[in-house]
This record gives sequence, structure tokens and C-alpha cells, in this order.
Amino acid sequence: MKRITFFYVFTMVLFLACSKNESEPKSYEYWNNLVNEKREEIFTLVQSVPCTVIDEFEIIKKNNYYLVHPSVKADFDNLQGELEKLEVERNAARAREGWIGDLPLTIPSHPVRKICDNGKPKLVYVKDLSIEEINAELPVRYNEINNFYKDEVCSDATQWIGRYIFSGCNVEPIAVHKTIRNEEMVSKIDIYNQMMVMKIQHEKQSCDVKGRFYKVFETKSVICKEGKPIVILE
Repeated sequence: MKRITFFYVFTMVLFLACSKNESEPKSYEYWNNLVNEKREEIFTLVQSVPCTVIDEFEIIKKNNYYLVHPSVKADFDNLQGELEKLEVERNAARAREGWIGDLPLTIPSHPVRKICDNGKPKLVYVKDLSIEEINAELPVRYNEINNFYKDEVCSDATQWIGRYIFSGCNVEPIAVHKTIRNEEMVSKIDIYNQMMVMKIQHEKQSCDVKGRFYKVFETKSVICKEGKPIVILE
């Protein structure tokens, strides 16, 4: 009888302990591992389609950029939905565990172009370019940025915001519309600034890169003058 009672008590204690563990919130590390596994699953999916004609692949921006073929788009969307749910859980665990502090400021990376590389779709970023390619692209991209809004009339200054691009060892103000092709323009600015940083570092120019670096994250107000957006520098 005592053995039966002991076994019963032991079983109940074990059951309650397991139930308690299952009901406790999972850790940040637990959810972060699942997030990384899901990202790897997504990467494997998009890489599963052989690449012969790169224009068949669409650049899709979620938390990252992906090259997605129409044949796997539905599966991609499903996995992205699962990933987003895992990221919500991970972020909640991070807040619950008291993770504090901001990540160091970095210029966001955007793809420069898409290519087929050994039969696989590939996104090319600034870090993948040679200094010769960067030097060739910089003047073209500079003109694109400066002429991006040449046909847009500035009538409401509150719809514009000032950003900066590197200009040698200095920075140059650029007006960006808050709603008209904003994401496209911001990505052009980021790519240009990344190229300039690589150029300055490669050429070992004697200028205050770090001091100017933080300037490109600042925003400024804009005024409209004769229909053109002018960044206020004071």
C-alpha cells in the first residue's frame, strides 16, 4: 500500500513539474533558435529553384531581401507568416528578460542588383563589389539621387524631410519626399553612402569618417522655395 501511495505521489509531483515547465514562458534563446531555423528553411526554399533567367525572380523585401520565383511564392508566403509569428514571440521574450540597449548604427543594406550565380539566384550587395565597380557606379548613382525628384513640385514642406549623403570628406543635404517613392529613394541614398564609406576606407582618405558617418542618420526640416525642396541646415 505504501509503495502504491509513494508511486502515486511521485507521479503527481512529476506531472505537476512537467505542467509547470510547459506553462512557463520560453526563453529568448529558445525562440531565437526557432527564428534562425525558419529563416534557413526560407533560404533553402528560394534557393531550390534553378536560376537561368534572373528576371523570372522577384525581389521581395520582408525583414530581409529575398529572390523568389513564382513557383514557390505561395510556400514562401506561408513560411514568412510562420517566421513573423516566431519573431513576435522572440521579441516578447527579449523584452521579458530585460534585454536593453540599441544596436550600433549601421547603414541599412539593400541589393544593388540580382544575378544568376552557378545556377542559383543571388542578390549582390555593396560589400560584394570591387572598388573599381564602386568608382564606376558612384557618379551614376549621384546623378540619380540628385535628379530623383526633379519633376516633383514642392508646395507643402511638411511632406519632405532632409537627409545627407557623403560628398568626399563632407556631407551633402538631399530632400526626400515622405510618401512619393520614399522607400526607393531611401534605398538609393543608403547604397550610395555605403559605397562612399568603402571608397573612403579603401583610399585611406584623411578625413573624419566616423564623425561624418553619424551625420547621415540625421534628418532635417525642409522649406519650399520656387517649387523646389530646400533642406534647412541651421
